[in-house]
Amino acid sequence: MTEDSSGSSPQHSPFAFWHWSLHWQALAGIIVGLFLGYLSGGVFSPDDGDVAGRWEMVIYALIGGLFMSGLKMLIVPLVMTAIVSAIASMGKMEGFARMGFRTLGYYISTSAIAILIGLTLVNAIAPGESAGISADEAVAAVATEGSSEAAKMKMLNQRTEGRGVESVINVFHELVPQNVIDAMARQKMLGLITFSLLFGFLITQLKDKQREVMLVFWEAAYDVMIRLTFIILRFLPLGVMCLIATTAADTFASGNVLERLSQLSLFAITVLLGLALHAFAVMPAILALVARVNPIRHFKAVAPAGLTAFSTASSAATLPLTMECVEKRAGASQRVTSFVLPVGATVNMDGTALYECVAVLFLAQLSGISLDFNTQLLVVVMALLTSIGLAGIPSASLVAIVVILNAVNDNLPDGQVIPPEALAIILIFDRLLDMCRTAVNVIGDTVGTILMARWEGESEVLTKDLQPMQDSI
Repeated sequence: MTEDSSGSSPQHSPFAFWHWSLHWQALAGIIVGLFLGYLSGGVFSPDDGDVAGRWEMVIYALIGGLFMSGLKMLIVPLVMTAIVSAIASMGKMEGFARMGFRTLGYYISTSAIAILIGLTLVNAIAPGESAGISADEAVAAVATEGSSEAAKMKMLNQRTEGRGVESVINVFHELVPQNVIDAMARQKMLGLITFSLLFGFLITQLKDKQREVMLVFWEAAYDVMIRLTFIILRFLPLGVMCLIATTAADTFASGNVLERLSQLSLFAITVLLGLALHAFAVMPAILALVARVNPIRHFKAVAPAGLTAFSTASSAATLPLTMECVEKRAGASQRVTSFVLPVGATVNMDGTALYECVAVLFLAQLSGISLDFNTQLLVVVMALLTSIGLAGIPSASLVAIVVILNAVNDNLPDGQVIPPEALAIILIFDRLLDMCRTAVNVIGDTVGTILMARWEGESEVLTKDLQPMQDSI
């Protein structure tokens, strides 16, 4: 940002949204997107409720898709250049093993806390017992040809085909990729992280001249990726607006969604209450009591990442922005940020784990089945394992719920079964809840990064005034 001749920053019109802080731009995009979605799917909705082919929906899908593609384009090169340059510049690997164990310990602990919050709420509120639909009615709706439930169940079967408990250990296979180029193309982040760590470490073992050349190259590549990130973020409000407009239009256009939401409102309230408690009670407590930083300053620093995660419903797509927020605005070092955040975007799914637990117990209540302590403990353990082990596959939460349901059904007495088909009625408005739990996932990642930075002795984290990210371009 330039200054005028008097030495003060120029004043911009309040209507010049491109000069707003990034989190206000994202929030404006969400609000405008909801309004446009209401117009397309509510006010001008076609009789058949199908808005997919409308001209404005095609435009929303095009612009939103381009924005998502731009964010995803950054993931692999940004993560790889960040990790390699950070490790190579250190000259040694001292402390990384310690930080790695602490990071995994934090992620496992917070996921367990999230699951226990969901377990407590779903038992206390018992949304399945007060639902306006029974499991038999849900199964009948799925069996009705042409129904939205049937379409959702078909999609679920396609995405979960061939997935079972054995998929949980897939995370260990992905630690060492057979083909690093294939891992990059498929965005298998665990394998990419492993390769980047080894590559950066081996640079430190080169001769002086060779090490200097490689270090300059990777640091320059990282700087280029940062500049490219900011260029794409210039289109944040437009991309967020189109993504939200598409989702909102589909929601308003389908009366079935609103009907199911009214029937299953207690389920949605249970999930949202659990996510809110985890994000705005547990996370601030960790920041204040363990990391010893101001939670309000932290949430201000990472607000752009949280709002973008809500809009895109993708932790991976939000990763470039999350890294920038934590490093540039919160003040964590590149060394910590480039390790903790990519790992978190891959294996830390607090919101997803909570949702899995609530969904399984809700379906049990809907089926009139009371799960004993041992079976509920099985749900907790399976939710924790699947939130980590299935994080790298598409529609991870859907696959995880099916895996947990199968495990629970195997442990029920003869004659009792929770029909997997009933899951389809939840999926009708799953996108709305997915946006919320993705935001919680990203918030958990940022809190973990700040905590690791503080444990690594970075005393200046969240102590300086926040600077607009646009000024870094």
